[in-house]
Amino acid sequence: MTDDIAFPELENDAQAIAAFLKREVHRTEDALCDARFDADVTKIAEIMEDPDNIGGVVRRGNWIYNWHRDADHPRGLWRRVPDGTELSADADWQTVFDLDAFCEQDGEDWHWRGAVTLWSDPDRVIMYLSYQGSDQVRLLEWDCGTGKPVSDGFDLPSAKYTLAWPDKDTLLLGDPERPGAATRAGRPREVVEIKRGDADKIAPIVFVVGEDDIAAGAYTYPLSNGGRGVGWLRARTIGDFVVQLEKNGQRITLEAPRGTMPSHNDRYYAYLAADDGSDPAGTLVLREVGGTDRRILFEPGPRRSVQSDSVQFSRDYLFWIEVDTLTPNLRRLDLTDPKAEPVTLQLPIEVQAISISSHDSVGTGIGPIQLRTAGFLTPAQTWLFDPDTDAEKPVFTLLLTNTQSFDSTGMEVRLHMATSDDGTEVPYHLVLPKDHETEMGNLPVLQYGYGGFNISKTPTYLRLRGPVWLTRGGAYVQAYIRGGGEFGKAWHLAGKAEHRPRAFEDFAAVAADLVKRGYSRPERIACNGGSNGGLLCGVMLTRYPERFGAVWASVGVHDMLRFHLFTAGPAWIDEYGDPDDPEARKWLQDYSPMHNVVPHADRPYPFALIDTNDSDDRVDPSHSRRFAAALREAGQPTYFHSRTGGHGGGGRTTAIAREQALGYAFLRMSLSL
Repeated sequence: MTDDIAFPELENDAQAIAAFLKREVHRTEDALCDARFDADVTKIAEIMEDPDNIGGVVRRGNWIYNWHRDADHPRGLWRRVPDGTELSADADWQTVFDLDAFCEQDGEDWHWRGAVTLWSDPDRVIMYLSYQGSDQVRLLEWDCGTGKPVSDGFDLPSAKYTLAWPDKDTLLLGDPERPGAATRAGRPREVVEIKRGDADKIAPIVFVVGEDDIAAGAYTYPLSNGGRGVGWLRARTIGDFVVQLEKNGQRITLEAPRGTMPSHNDRYYAYLAADDGSDPAGTLVLREVGGTDRRILFEPGPRRSVQSDSVQFSRDYLFWIEVDTLTPNLRRLDLTDPKAEPVTLQLPIEVQAISISSHDSVGTGIGPIQLRTAGFLTPAQTWLFDPDTDAEKPVFTLLLTNTQSFDSTGMEVRLHMATSDDGTEVPYHLVLPKDHETEMGNLPVLQYGYGGFNISKTPTYLRLRGPVWLTRGGAYVQAYIRGGGEFGKAWHLAGKAEHRPRAFEDFAAVAADLVKRGYSRPERIACNGGSNGGLLCGVMLTRYPERFGAVWASVGVHDMLRFHLFTAGPAWIDEYGDPDDPEARKWLQDYSPMHNVVPHADRPYPFALIDTNDSDDRVDPSHSRRFAAALREAGQPTYFHSRTGGHGGGGRTTAIAREQALGYAFLRMSLSL
């Protein structure tokens, strides 16, 4: 195909889109939604509504908060119990916010996206309510003590805001809906100061970035004296931030190379070096705010890296997670002792993945740290430990263990290496079902990947995949391909921009390795991914169709020549390349799924399920509509589905369950299970 716009009517012609959706969605549901589909919907919804599964918790003031779904609250319920309460379904949970009741009263479809806490009064929050699951959020001030909106509170209509709340009556707001206040990426270019009760007044601009930047923002952070400081963010690209701190009436820029996101307290900051600095990509550097000294805390190796989202400060300590061939280690540096060396903290159990965060949502910089542990077959556990402990073996207190959703007896997790086209070894985890030996060479396999934007995919409990895939004899693969951040910044750079085909080669190599090792055959291997992972699956379909029996691509970026013309698209130019640049356009067109569809008679593709969300304002749903139309026109065996929601889906438990169950119904059909 040429780079002309194919099926332009499926981009913005409402009548043509409605006709396409009615025809294709009906065709897909008619083929896949049978009695087994209905049973899976019920099963998945029951798992999500398990009253005994507490999930994640956080402390606000003297209360422990939890977001919970059950059969009576399929959208979700925000609730709390006094700190120190034994966490269980039978605890005396107090309702703070009932989203189902709120939506019924308000007459709109809102999705929960969290809340910002007022640091000086933990009972006051501003809730983020996503409109129909989109990236646009309504900001609503809420009194957690009364469980009601604040009478004179802030209530701002839906937009793609950035927000800081420095004091009770002041917001530092980035609002792209203000005239001339949006960047090319549709995010806020300006931060304004809004006072309570001054809605009719012109808000002064207090921070501004360029039109070609991604966004401007502000946030608050704890000071050693117990007060609160303000930080300012200029997002140049995704993962590339300029950070300024307000100190003594001046803004101090944290000097760091491009491509970094510094973490800090009020005395020190740290960053992972990027590709254009004096240190190898992935080096962890510690510096003093306003100072010139720098200290190297970690140097990367071929399989050694620092987990990019794990570098966190408390008042007196810096924590980070080092990963060695996918094995995590928790590290700590005492900032009160200039001669201190980093130490490894012994974990309470052997795990496949860990994460850390402040136990307190306000982030005071003091108090216990949360450690969450997880594995593919192991439900998440939440532990607390005191950061001030002198021992390298802290006392970990188990706060809660999430429930099991399936019996994993006899199942097994293996780590393998596939060899990519250029000789690079690509790790992947293989989760094997019970009695897999009897199906060797013929195992149905679901292979998942992402590989982009320096995002690390770590093992997580297969709460939904386990009951409807593993327990039915399917194997699961998580591939750690280049472009991701699993092995540091260098691993990301090796699959970025003109190097992105390496990520595709890596993923295809994993599928081939499964066959080589005797686990399966191509006809029994399916791949799945969403967003950038949806692009990955689109390329598998058009470039490596012989290696798969099915391709399930969700909310994918499929038109690589026009992605930058949609609202969020300009933010991805640094990652993918600029389609308006002739050189970049060549490599983009070379792999763009939309531009590489061929007729079935020339090269048969495996079965494909292309799905999207109708309120997705991050990856425009026209990518999926047009790609599916091109596949159907070429005679390739394709199913298309579109559902209500934004980029990440969500909504009622039954809606999420139907989305998941449809994918597994597709796998049953396409892999002849």
